[in-house]
Amino acid sequence: MADSNKPLFSRPVLAAVMLFSTLAIWLLNLTAPTSSLPTPKVERWTTDSGVPVVWLNQDAWQNSDKLELRFTFRAPSQPSALVDTTLAMLMSDALPLSTSSINQRFAPLAAKAHSHYDHETQTIGLTLSNEMAYLEPTLALATTWLNNPDFKPRTFDNWQRQQNSLVSMQQNLEQLLFFDEAPDPSNAPLSLEQINRYYQTLKHSASAIYVVGHLSDEAKSALDDTLNKLTRDYRLATTDAGNTIEHVSAVIRKGTGTLYQTHSALAFTPITSIQDWISLQIWGVDLMSALNKSPSVEFVQLALTLSPKRPWAQLHIQHKQAFTDPLPPEENGEINAKVMPFIEAKQFVFAHQVPSANDDTLFQTHFSTFKDHLEQQILSPSWWATLATQVTHEDGLLPLQQFTQDYKNAIESFTIEDYRTALQQRLLSSSYQEIQIYQ
Repeated sequence: MADSNKPLFSRPVLAAVMLFSTLAIWLLNLTAPTSSLPTPKVERWTTDSGVPVVWLNQDAWQNSDKLELRFTFRAPSQPSALVDTTLAMLMSDALPLSTSSINQRFAPLAAKAHSHYDHETQTIGLTLSNEMAYLEPTLALATTWLNNPDFKPRTFDNWQRQQNSLVSMQQNLEQLLFFDEAPDPSNAPLSLEQINRYYQTLKHSASAIYVVGHLSDEAKSALDDTLNKLTRDYRLATTDAGNTIEHVSAVIRKGTGTLYQTHSALAFTPITSIQDWISLQIWGVDLMSALNKSPSVEFVQLALTLSPKRPWAQLHIQHKQAFTDPLPPEENGEINAKVMPFIEAKQFVFAHQVPSANDDTLFQTHFSTFKDHLEQQILSPSWWATLATQVTHEDGLLPLQQFTQDYKNAIESFTIEDYRTALQQRLLSSSYQEIQIYQ
């Protein structure tokens, strides 16, 4: 993916186990928190071209120079290789008349560019300083870069030769889960013309701009002027109702011999409340904790994509060499107790079988881990920027302003009954797709 490589999870050392989600990295051995849960202020305006701007600030950031800027889009997401390549090209040497990457140019200005995408949204981000000595030249460089990027043929050819197999598997799972068809095996090559056209499509599919951090009056004025220049050619995205997930759970087997890898996908219904968000975080920690105790697992990777219309989870398991085929599950969809350990992953597809939903002590342990981690991350502008672009969304059912106002009370009053209810409403067990790789 264009933004970063996914971390791997090693079973033997539980303290090193990490859960990657679109919101946060979980650490299972955190110490007690010392910070409280603040209520950030949210201010809104629009650019001259009509793009919503959402500014999130809190008192604790007044002495911090860190600023997060995110441009979000709702452009078509298929083929996903086109999205991935366009954003990767943008993050490379896309400045006109330059062989340096954009981040080599941003580095002396204490700034960094990054991107993210999923099957519904695309994000271009900047982490920068709010001090005017750095802010003004950073914004000037960003304007040159984003208004007319130069996608160079040599860079494009190099990228075409470097395809990530994990990204390809993610694309396979997305295709099975959301587009009701097997992945296209032809791998038709892209063209530079397609990259240029897709970037223009992004500009005509704007969703919102998020600004997270402290701004002086002078800095806010400079940023406002820049956003007007950057978005003069932008158009708002049209509403996409999304696909209805009506699949029957299925397993695809590839290869022969010993089971080597398992790649799974599970769709959720769209999250509508803070309780839903909390529940899926706890569900993910419970899943990772259980899998890392399995004697059949070498390492495991879980990603939660909490997109506005079609959220989902993807799971990648590396099995030990000595592992053999599992027994099939019972016909009614329940998990057979005699099934080999790797199938424990499917146990989490059914809300009533999730261990932490049936064990109050286990629930409290995972919930405590969640709160500890949250209280350590909540003062970071980067955390809030990720939340705004990958969880709440401008056109989602859980608005950012509602989250900032209500999340503290939701956490303080959250119970195992809330957790069970959320899992029953959000887990779409019939959507479960699994690809087994044998060697």
